[in-house]
Amino acid sequence: MKRLLCAALLLSLLGLLSGCGGGQEIEGRLFVIAMAVDPAQDGNLTMTVKALSGTQGTAASQGEEASGDGGSMESTEPGYVTLSATAGSALKALDLLSATTPRSVDLSQLREIVINRTLAETDATLTILREIHALYEANGAAVVVVTPDDAGDFIRRQYALFGVRLSQYLEVLFEHFAELGTIPSGAMLSTVIGAMESGTIDAAAVYAAGNAFDATLVMDGESPTDRLPGHLPRTSPAMNEYLGSAIFSGPRMVGTLTGDETAMLRLISGRALITTLTIDEALYQVSTRSSIRRNLTYEGEQAVLGVQIHIRMSLVGGTQRSTEAELAQRLEQSAQALMLRLQAASCDAVGYGQLAVRQYPDIPSWEQSNWEQTYRQAQVRVTVDVDIQ
Repeated sequence: MKRLLCAALLLSLLGLLSGCGGGQEIEGRLFVIAMAVDPAQDGNLTMTVKALSGTQGTAASQGEEASGDGGSMESTEPGYVTLSATAGSALKALDLLSATTPRSVDLSQLREIVINRTLAETDATLTILREIHALYEANGAAVVVVTPDDAGDFIRRQYALFGVRLSQYLEVLFEHFAELGTIPSGAMLSTVIGAMESGTIDAAAVYAAGNAFDATLVMDGESPTDRLPGHLPRTSPAMNEYLGSAIFSGPRMVGTLTGDETAMLRLISGRALITTLTIDEALYQVSTRSSIRRNLTYEGEQAVLGVQIHIRMSLVGGTQRSTEAELAQRLEQSAQALMLRLQAASCDAVGYGQLAVRQYPDIPSWEQSNWEQTYRQAQVRVTVDVDIQ
């Protein structure tokens, strides 16, 4: 009797292992690594994806091109395939890609979502990101990128470099620029959606552009990263440059920040990963004992956005040309200018709304408070203290 029970159990397990339980084999999925969204004619959207091809010997990887009804498969580097489809929404375009390829679109390995700036400056951005995230179960840690270029072309020229896979290359790339502080924190898909929906903080995505190396102006006296991507005086096998932020007010993009402004935003927000700081050709090591404090106070009916920055650092290279007071003044001016710029754009990327909402007993009271106007009209008060050890 026991032998019969064991045999029955083994047969049931074999049925599950053979795929009879309704699961889908990995070969039946189109694993997307990068995705791009561009505006198309008549209010449509063009979705472009770069995905694993599963082989280095397909026609697509050999430079040929295949097309279907409403979609196309383009040549790309070996091991990857690029496909695109145009439809009335992101959901319909992704459905079209699934319907015209022999695999189901799978966004679990997605590392990058690139949105054309013209599209990002409309309220459609949030709807697009919601559809991608919720309906196609996209990787919530995928980084949201805005580009002034054609977004599809942007990911077409996004190649894996230095002998690693594209997915790994993108992870290392974003981690590296985050450590430098030249791209914003919280630019992941789930975080951007949450900020757009919150009403208490605004989102910031990574800003990026291609560089054809024909605009190599070197600005005397300026930091090399105090600019936007596309104009860096450098050469590299990577044409795309990730530098700075695309800032939002609600679901709509309202402006950009340079690489240095983005570093200051991270510092004010308490999300800086910077371990070194270069000022006047002197290299400083920043101590972990540095502190940032933000507060929201009121003087009568006037709101005051306060930032107190205390930086401890030591000279590790070059020659110190500025006193502690001079360094503090420069940092204070940069922080003040950034805060005023965010206010003018109605972008609360620092998150003062998260402090303001605590003063209200319930959500309806908060929604009636007209915080956006209060934020734009608030005074900004920044103090910086530098201690060089």
